Amino acid sequence: MMAEQEKRQGQQVFEIAVVGRAIWNLHSLNNEGTIGNVTEPRTVVLWDGAKTDGVSGEMMKHIHAFWTWIQAKQNNLPLCSACQQFKPQRADAAREGLSSGKESEAMREAISRCVLCDLHGFLVQRPTIHRQSTVEFGWVVSVREQFHRDLHIHARHAVGEQATPAKTEEEEQKNEEQEQGVTAQMLYHRPTRSGVYAFVTLFQAWRIGLNEVNYTYAVDNDDERQKRYATALTAYEWTFKRPDGAMTTTRLPHIEGIEGVVLVARNAVPVPLLTPLRDDYREKLKELAGKQGVEVHEFEDIVRLTEILMDLRTCQPFRFALKDEKAG
Repeated sequence: MMAEQEKRQGQQVFEIAVVGRAIWNLHSLNNEGTIGNVTEPRTVVLWDGAKTDGVSGEMMKHIHAFWTWIQAKQNNLPLCSACQQFKPQRADAAREGLSSGKESEAMREAISRCVLCDLHGFLVQRPTIHRQSTVEFGWVVSVREQFHRDLHIHARHAVGEQATPAKTEEEEQKNEEQEQGVTAQMLYHRPTRSGVYAFVTLFQAWRIGLNEVNYTYAVDNDDERQKRYATALTAYEWTFKRPDGAMTTTRLPHIEGIEGVVLVARNAVPVPLLTPLRDDYREKLKELAGKQGVEVHEFEDIVRLTEILMDLRTCQPFRFALKDEKAG
């Protein structure tokens, strides 16, 4: 393993995709909302009309962003004032230094000062600048007929809030106290879901630090770009080890397994993507990757996936040789 890491150290990475299936049991990571006292789980419909269970890409991206933020705080990586507090608006809630009126300069400032804005993107209203995220997630959807969902009834009891005996003979007072006793217990329904889930995610490492208003590098230092690249890969590792989301205080997922492929493009070619809803996705992806010169690393468990991601952390994010990078 050490020899392989030394061999790869310094190699460039253009794009990385992680495609596979995960088995999650007894979770409730993402829901549609609550109607009355019933929480409805996410339901998605596939092209053939099949209804299946799902966890949104927004949820997965939030998990990755959170683990990115944790690392930035721990390792003293740059964060803007909004991202210091993990505000979802990011650069739009930290406009100091962005009001020059020149979009390329505002973009350079926003990217260079904050690893979270750089990796996960933002939209600033004034001046109007938009950065597409370097990290992309699709829906995590259960494979057809390989999921189960249940609704469980629970009761909330508040000790000491039951009605006390009436101290007077007045009927209104009795009724009021009886109503208080009724509200002391609340019944509610919560979903529990289990299944084999297909996931797909793309990391565009080449775009780290790139100002796409004028196509210069806002982060010119290669060491700084490598730190941000390694941070994103570590956040991927933690996302798969510890998927977070709704109701994890009482429905922390039982992670039973994970398998799939990591596709790595060393040169400026897009990695192929194919849904793991197909049973033959690995064979087809290997075939497509071979035609494009893209590396394929297979994994059968979380340990092997972790090893692959740790190995890739020693590489450098791809860099184009751009002219006039110091120009505003």
